[in-house]
Amino acid sequence: MSYRELIFTVPAEIAEPLGDALLELGALSVTVEDAAAGGYDENPLYGEPGLSPEVQAWDRSAVTALFNPEIDHSGEANFIPELLASLKESDFHLAQPSEKIVEEQDWVRLTQSQFAPIQIGKRIWVVPSWHEKPTDPNAICLAVDPGLAFGTGSHPTTHLCLLWLEQNGDLENKSLLDYGCGSGILAIAAAKLGCNPVVGTDIDPQAMVAARSNAEINHTLIQFILPNEDAPELAADTKYDIVMANILANPLQVLAPALVNKMRVGGRIVLSGVLARQADEVIATYSQWLKLSVWQESEGWVCLHGELLSAISNEQSNPSHIESIATPQKKRLKLVLLSLFFLVLLVFAEHLSRNSLLPTLATRIDGTSSPIAVSAFSLLQKTDEILCRSLRCINRSVSDFTAWKINSASLAQESSGEPLKIPANQSKLQVEIQNRLAIPVLFPYLELTLTDAEESEIKTIQFSPQEWLPISWQDSHPLFLLRGAPSGESIHSELAFVMPQNTAGYRVRIFYSH
Repeated sequence: MSYRELIFTVPAEIAEPLGDALLELGALSVTVEDAAAGGYDENPLYGEPGLSPEVQAWDRSAVTALFNPEIDHSGEANFIPELLASLKESDFHLAQPSEKIVEEQDWVRLTQSQFAPIQIGKRIWVVPSWHEKPTDPNAICLAVDPGLAFGTGSHPTTHLCLLWLEQNGDLENKSLLDYGCGSGILAIAAAKLGCNPVVGTDIDPQAMVAARSNAEINHTLIQFILPNEDAPELAADTKYDIVMANILANPLQVLAPALVNKMRVGGRIVLSGVLARQADEVIATYSQWLKLSVWQESEGWVCLHGELLSAISNEQSNPSHIESIATPQKKRLKLVLLSLFFLVLLVFAEHLSRNSLLPTLATRIDGTSSPIAVSAFSLLQKTDEILCRSLRCINRSVSDFTAWKINSASLAQESSGEPLKIPANQSKLQVEIQNRLAIPVLFPYLELTLTDAEESEIKTIQFSPQEWLPISWQDSHPLFLLRGAPSGESIHSELAFVMPQNTAGYRVRIFYSH
């Protein structure tokens, strides 16, 4: 038996509603993926608590629907036209989807083939239950199958934590708390390396089920507890030699007081799930209690670790603590004076290097820049304006393709505006792009790539700024090639071209010609 897979490329705002509509029309399953996955403009979505994206889709989303010809007549020649007509009645005006035939396979075996044993460091092996264990007598094997909870050892963050456990050999009879334990893989590894007692906690009940099952399979004694169970292992006065948390940067900062409070004096903390660019922010959050540092980095992720050198208490009321209070005050005064000195230097440095400094520090207007960064850059711009009124400045726009966002892109017939058809005709590309930087940016080139049903490239068309910018916009901005697009400027353009007869899909990208 074979299945028929249809792939629609659509804007983010209709990806989820389209998926629901396809399921109602008989699709066995629907998946939504980034249409630019694997390309230079791939757009990762991070769903950290408190930072979840408003739209669970990408600017250009590939919505894939799977149909079974034996039960839904999807093998018939008129299936796609009838499907598009049904979707059009629901106000979905879609181009012809690309398609492929998916042959019946042993899906269990195919899935299992994707998970081979993973060696971590010198001794640790993560071995799925369907694989043979390594013959090395010194190997520490973790029997963990992919399941409902995060943690199979394949992700760099889990890998880093396991490596930390292996390389910090003095773990015998050390107590360990695995905060956000997921599958329990870190707790299990710690127990096998000598930690005792070992406790794991997670807010997901499914994770507790998976973790307890994995602990039993691995013959380890570990307490896995939900935070709301009021267990003594999570009581305020229960401290641990090692606190390990492999979650994400935002919750790690929110949970900082709670995690530090679980450490005993001289205890160590290990944090992962942090991108390299987020490390300084997490380190700063914990600096009021202890000093964190980057232990190792892997594939853009880092593992942070630190040691609690003194107890957390209200020592300010103790007379013996007066000297330790005065010292920070002196340090703050020195810091203020040094800050003023460097501020003067920065003012003159900014003026001398403004054409490279401003583009480097420019924030985005789409809400992705932090409020602190936006305020700081706004102050820098005001300072720059004041200096330029007193001193002579030369403004140069910057070339930065990351500043541009393709808000929408679609193909239609030039004559009637109907969706993309297979016969060759005069067609048009409708595209809207926006400058997201807080400074002007030079206009890029646009590139339209047309593909066939096998996603093979048929034709590539490039448009210079003079070709794709609307004539009316060019007339009202005669110096557009020198000054570029103002901050936040969003431009809609319609570009005519002849479409090859076998066109089934397309890609749009921006680039700068050197």
